[in-house]
Amino acid sequence: MSERYMIVTYVKKPNGMWDEVTEFKNNLKTKHIQSAKVVLDFKEKKCVVNSLNREASYEDMIEFYKRMLGDRLTPHLPKD
Repeated sequence: MSERYMIVTYVKKPNGMWDEVTEFKNNLKTKHIQSAKVVLDFKEKKCVVNSLNREASYEDMIEFYKRMLGDRLTPHLPKD
């Protein structure tokens, strides 16, 4: 079974650059909602958090991350 949530956070490095950290979890914690820029719920097919692009739908965000992550995202997507 694939994980239910995709959680994307950004961490600022000492050199001023940003690292994107993408996690896949079955359970969502308060810290994820507070710190993540994007949280996608694969089961409900909705954006729980989306502060990167508030206008984008769940489907828009999935397509964006498919382009960004490619085959690394595929195993985590629910089977329709």
